Amino acid sequence: MASPPTEAFFRSVEKKLQKPAALFLDFDGTLVPIARTPDLAELDPQGRKLIRSLSRRLPLVIVSGRSIRDVRSRVGVSGVSYVGNHGLEITGASLKYRMKGADEWIRFLRSLAGKLHRDLDGIPGIMVEEKRLSLSVHYRLAGRDARRKALRLFSDRVKNHRDGRRIRVSHGKAVWEVRPPVRWDKGKAVQWILRQPGFRGRWPIYIGDDRTDQDALRAIRASGVGIAVARPGEKGAAHYRMENPRMVRHFLKWLLGRVSNGRGGIRRV
Repeated sequence: MASPPTEAFFRSVEKKLQKPAALFLDFDGTLVPIARTPDLAELDPQGRKLIRSLSRRLPLVIVSGRSIRDVRSRVGVSGVSYVGNHGLEITGASLKYRMKGADEWIRFLRSLAGKLHRDLDGIPGIMVEEKRLSLSVHYRLAGRDARRKALRLFSDRVKNHRDGRRIRVSHGKAVWEVRPPVRWDKGKAVQWILRQPGFRGRWPIYIGDDRTDQDALRAIRASGVGIAVARPGEKGAAHYRMENPRMVRHFLKWLLGRVSNGRGGIRRV
């Protein structure tokens, strides 16, 4: 079992926080453990209470590859802002963003999803997840042969669209993802949020575990605190590393004890 963060870690984070903070949290693999299938991921009551308490003291944003509707239902805390589909949709008390041309893209993606279902639904351990603005093919539960077959069929199906730059294909933890061909990701979304009222001038804390979170960690590296939930040697652009969501929970409890007056300022002791 991994040890909790050390006092030296906390002192280092505290020193780096130069302004009132804003907190950005990935969901799967960060706020909750990775589940066998996406529908099984669940935030427990203690975690929900912690998020609610933090959101009353500083601006808090959940940043996910899931759709906003999905991740919001799983977090279940009002007063929190949500980023869905890797930044393609954003909502909150003072935030509203949706990618340009979303309706046309949704129609195209629904058609592509239907074809991928026909190609892949019969392969054991493969699951196609539709998220309106993006699409994921999960292979965590697939054996090696099933995964190879699925990759071949998936690659064949998306090749023309990919070559024609009608889609972007990215890779996460045991997932292939189809996204629109726009220069927008979690990093761009976080930068956009930090320019909005209520966030402007704040020092971002970002915690995430996946490749897609590296975009955000790079975006805030010069003016924030980046924490990767990762194995040794794999923190990427993050300043710090934690091994699992349990350690993240420990850090969030510490942060709750440090933020003061509902403004996100860090008390130094």
